[in-house]
Amino acid sequence: MYSLGKTAVLALAAAGTSHGLRATILADTNRDGRVDVTGKTDVEGKATWTEERGALFLPNIVDTNRRCSQRITSGTTENGLAECHDASDNILRNPKYLAPLRTVPINNLTSSATGTITVSGKYAPEKVRVFHKDNGKWTYIDGNYEFRGDALGTGLELGIDARDVRRPNEWDGRVHVHFNVTDNGETASDQVALRVAPILTHHHLQAPDQVFTVAGKGRPAQAQFAAFIANYTAQAGVKKPVYMFDESDVWAQDYFEPGYTSIPGPEGPVYLRVNIRSSQPGRSAGRRVFSELRSDSVGAVQHFAAGTPEAPRTIDSMGNLETIPPYSYNGKRYPAGRAVMGRHNNITPTMMSFLKAQEAQHPIDDLDHDWLSVGHTDEYMQFLPANNSRGWIMTADDPALGLSLLKKARADGHGKVQAMSRKHEAYDTDACLPANDIDGVLGLANFDSVNQHCADRIQHNIDIIKRETGITDEEIVRIPSLFYYNNIEGFDCNRYAARARGAGGRRTAQTKNIIEAAEEGSHLHSRQEQEAKPRMLALYPATINGVVYDDRRYMAPNPWGPVIGGRDILAEAVRAAYDKAGFQLTLMDDWFDHHVLNGETHCGSNVARDASQKWW
Repeated sequence: MYSLGKTAVLALAAAGTSHGLRATILADTNRDGRVDVTGKTDVEGKATWTEERGALFLPNIVDTNRRCSQRITSGTTENGLAECHDASDNILRNPKYLAPLRTVPINNLTSSATGTITVSGKYAPEKVRVFHKDNGKWTYIDGNYEFRGDALGTGLELGIDARDVRRPNEWDGRVHVHFNVTDNGETASDQVALRVAPILTHHHLQAPDQVFTVAGKGRPAQAQFAAFIANYTAQAGVKKPVYMFDESDVWAQDYFEPGYTSIPGPEGPVYLRVNIRSSQPGRSAGRRVFSELRSDSVGAVQHFAAGTPEAPRTIDSMGNLETIPPYSYNGKRYPAGRAVMGRHNNITPTMMSFLKAQEAQHPIDDLDHDWLSVGHTDEYMQFLPANNSRGWIMTADDPALGLSLLKKARADGHGKVQAMSRKHEAYDTDACLPANDIDGVLGLANFDSVNQHCADRIQHNIDIIKRETGITDEEIVRIPSLFYYNNIEGFDCNRYAARARGAGGRRTAQTKNIIEAAEEGSHLHSRQEQEAKPRMLALYPATINGVVYDDRRYMAPNPWGPVIGGRDILAEAVRAAYDKAGFQLTLMDDWFDHHVLNGETHCGSNVARDASQKWW
């Protein structure tokens, strides 16, 4: 991957002899993808790592040939999932992920000259691997390995990688690599500072690389959902086929977050993908990031709360994690964007400590989700590419707009129009649909006050984003929406298909709703259940909970609003909002497979995106 001309390397040798024995070790301190052994561009400040300057190296946690993944069984412990990967021993399986180190050739050494390479830093010796390349072969070296004078005279070609990632209250990724030389009673030493690259989450300015969802597995509604996503993804020009999990947990957004890590390379960033498991150790679907998704270019990480297991929390699902695209504000740059998560009961999601430990995306963790039953950011907020100076806009649910639509329809004499317009389909797994009319929905207990409360909390969170980013109201597109209590039925279940009147029910028994899935594997009751606190859910399928494909394509759940004069007034208003944002809106049905289970299209899918942009 990296190459340096021998003539150029030898040209610097004289500099090491003009004032006695001199040892010099260099890394890509200026982050241009090359080690400069002929000039001084990688010399200044090389022994001190800062955010602006200092060499980076990769956590080589991929799984070449899937040797580790294939060993995982149902009996593998949660901690055991991550113990085996390419860097868990001292064999180099994937040299393209080594970051380069070079020593400057030393002339006029005696035959007794020796040199060593050592590493220092808290936790670093157990977290870092160093290799030496000789005659085209890489060999692992430790502090006891001695180089002879002939190797020191031509200069050492070294590579470094990590066995782990930055972690809270553990290794912060920093290491000093020391080069020590002894000859004829004289000793010289040098050092260079490096830091392992952070794990980053994707934002929507990055193009899709692969889409994930869950196969039907005998569930007709889920099968049509997966087929629609597969067809739309192909039409959108995503080259890789949609990855279909064979999984009963349909909430593909929630049990992992596609991420990446990268360093400078001579031809652009060198990156590997890292899927981040949700901080829900009992959730078996999350194990798939280790057993199923790893490869020679894809790794996996997990981070759980220390100590006694806590009651399960839906805020620990990854649907609660969104990423603000890159921006600058108040003199600070965020070239990789910023992660965002919300709280229940002022409790921060477990994953936040891991994201903060990366010290790159500077996550925002004070969004208030106490009003939401599920508690996910993707229920009411999203960030989309835009042709403006910022490069992106924000979309946010607006219950006031949704409420005004229904009230206008009633005022215009349409109060008896069916409030939810979806018809029965052959793939329906339940027999009944809502029969409420517009008057009935507007007459639900506390309907106005519930939606006003939701609007207030959404605005509170918008104000936090405005505070952190400088985004203005002109850069926020409001999406009509409506919410209602999670513990009081909003829509009824009184409209049956002719072939199945009086049969069926509200949901399929084999599919857990989004809250139940988050609680899998725990013998503890959720905080939500303990408190019995009324919280809110989207009444109509929430189009904010959709998938961004590029700077013009957006796939979202069909809201199935009232049809008046042949037009779905809710879908039409939503489409107008996305038109304003410059997006072609494609609506899909997710009523039985996700909506009645407390989630939507985004919740049931996931996307790994382009990782080739610089973040440093």
